[in-house]
Amino acid sequence: MISLDDLRAFVAVAKHESFASAADELLITPPALSRRIKKLEDFVGDPLFERTTQMVGITPSGQALLERAAIVVRDFDSFKDFASRFASNHTAQIRFACIWSTAGSVVPGLIRDYTRLHEQAEFDVQDANAETVARLISERQVDFGISMRPSDHEDLAFHLLCEDPIILACPPGHPLYDNRSVTWSRLIKPNLPKIDWGVIRSIHVGAFKQRLDAVNVPYARGAAIYHLSTQLGFLESHLRAMVLPLLGATLSRAPDIRCIPIVRPVLKREIGIVTQAKASLPRGVHSFLEHIETRFRDHYRSAIDRLDAPSINPDKQVGPS
Repeated sequence: MISLDDLRAFVAVAKHESFASAADELLITPPALSRRIKKLEDFVGDPLFERTTQMVGITPSGQALLERAAIVVRDFDSFKDFASRFASNHTAQIRFACIWSTAGSVVPGLIRDYTRLHEQAEFDVQDANAETVARLISERQVDFGISMRPSDHEDLAFHLLCEDPIILACPPGHPLYDNRSVTWSRLIKPNLPKIDWGVIRSIHVGAFKQRLDAVNVPYARGAAIYHLSTQLGFLESHLRAMVLPLLGATLSRAPDIRCIPIVRPVLKREIGIVTQAKASLPRGVHSFLEHIETRFRDHYRSAIDRLDAPSINPDKQVGPS
């Protein structure tokens, strides 16, 4: 049976048109090189080189095989180089998915900090809603996700990173703009204008859906806008107030938006790492997951500290005004 060393010998002789020079490149003796070429010739059933005292020339059969042999050798050397860098620097193509709010606020900083320590790391990041993130993980299209707790996927495991409160993001001129807090019962009154609940509808999945159902929060009420970026555009244009997660509000570019706690009860969605329950993850992915566990909450706190939300503390329940 032929080996990669036999192909490497064949490519080297063809390149140098000399057995002696090829042996020098491969750091083997000329007789050892000749044995490798002979083994390859026996395997294909044709001579690969014409040998004279003056020169070594490749035969038509050798020419037909040379391009494929060179590709095999080059691809193996490329893989060996990648594997070597992976072993020393945790190099990996890290594929993960994350919910929209996290993708725009926390994830860029996490990746920036990680690549300062592991320059060879490469990332493939998909942002989506929580249901899509869970599906991508279940179908093994990504290695893991940063998302909400998925209570209805037995094949998925969840590791909590933080709790993110649901708030009212309010533009100037709205009737509730000056409130220090607002109750859910106040928000659902029919005479209260210009409030959109669209993102709540899009995140009523998993464990958070159970919380909404338990307190009878009508997440389908007034749902006109279903994507976070569109909802933020309406908010920044001062067209509507928005019921949305606090982390989502950090993506607003409007400095005059106020984030008002919603109480009675305070509702928080859990954000964490979602993986296949029995997945065997590459070393580089494990390294990045450890980095997320260590640094996520700092980046979360940094994001929400930029908001006009002095009375919101994700670690403590907020009372009504």
